[in-house]
Amino acid sequence: MKLALAGYGKMGHEVEAVAKSRGHEIVGVFDIEKLLSPEALKAQSPDAVIDFTQPDTVVTNVRVCSKAKIPMVIGTTGWDADVPKVRKMIEEAGIGCVIGSNYSIGVNLFLKIVAHASRLLSVADYDVYITEAHHRTKKDFPSGTALRISEAVLSGFTSKTKIVSQIKQGEAPSPDSILISSIRSGAITGTHEVGFDSEEDAIELIHRAKSRRGFALGAVHAAEWIAGKKGLYRFEEHITEILGG
Repeated sequence: MKLALAGYGKMGHEVEAVAKSRGHEIVGVFDIEKLLSPEALKAQSPDAVIDFTQPDTVVTNVRVCSKAKIPMVIGTTGWDADVPKVRKMIEEAGIGCVIGSNYSIGVNLFLKIVAHASRLLSVADYDVYITEAHHRTKKDFPSGTALRISEAVLSGFTSKTKIVSQIKQGEAPSPDSILISSIRSGAITGTHEVGFDSEEDAIELIHRAKSRRGFALGAVHAAEWIAGKKGLYRFEEHITEILGG
């Protein structure tokens, strides 16, 4: 495949290395010094664009790819409010796009484990919490992955109905809410923990990323899979197909 990269930071470099190791060609690299444009994409004719940029550039990049009729894989997080707008542009352009809060295969298996554990522990007298930790330069919080994890918990934990990520000094979270706590420090690649706590014991489920390669590998798999498809797909919902196809 011929791939173009939008964003050439740490993740962009990792995606480039993984793509080349799988026999793909990088035909274009776009960042703040060389912006993505329909003209550049049409000239290079990539089979897909993999986007790891910033939340405020996603809609613009989708608009550009839509005009050029180039499929996308979006790994940028923190732009959930714009998903309906992006979906409309993708559908009107008749192209395919994969979005995901986390392209790690392990994280997506972790989501399934969390959902199953929540169903089991919902009938017992446990409370639940979520913590997430990332490097100090990550700008969005809670992380997109933490939000997906909270959805997995809510799918099985019947006593919980909402998520909170901030509480006022002197207040406690309501009994029907799940508190997501965020840490931003150092060079942490990404750690997510779901804790189930009772008077008698505690159960902890933890996923800890060792490097960025796992995220890059999932994104490249998604780029291989999206070729010839139309519409918006979530990586976590189609991971079995993506890895198998």
